[in-house]
Amino acid sequence: MSHAAEAVRTPAPRVDARAARLSQAVVAALIVAALLLRSPPLLAVAGIHLALSAALGRRGNVAIRIFDAALRPHLGPPAWEDARPPRFASLVGAVVIVLALVVLGAGSAAGWALAGIVGALALVAAVTGACVGCWLYGYL
Repeated sequence: MSHAAEAVRTPAPRVDARAARLSQAVVAALIVAALLLRSPPLLAVAGIHLALSAALGRRGNVAIRIFDAALRPHLGPPAWEDARPPRFASLVGAVVIVLALVVLGAGSAAGWALAGIVGALALVAAVTGACVGCWLYGYL
């Protein structure tokens, strides 16, 4: 079966854009806290959140589950968007966080710089909606 035929049969997973931005804010907050506290375990929590989000989508994203249960009912109709680009962005972020943890484990402070890049991009996405990982998804 061709990719185009599969796309017609399988609807794209969706996510409320506001929930995705909340998730990005959670990632940014976790990474900023990890940077300030120089806490690799807290950085690992951010990486786990990203990995679960990438692997399981909405089911694996705690921030989105909380948004769906507690916030969306009070905010009006959902602002649905394709969930594949944010999931790809989560995968990229998780990979970079794992790399950051490996670099930190090897004794190099460059791991914090890698984590800072992920945190900064998550913060930009949360505040502006401009998701670099989502943009990359469009070019693959």
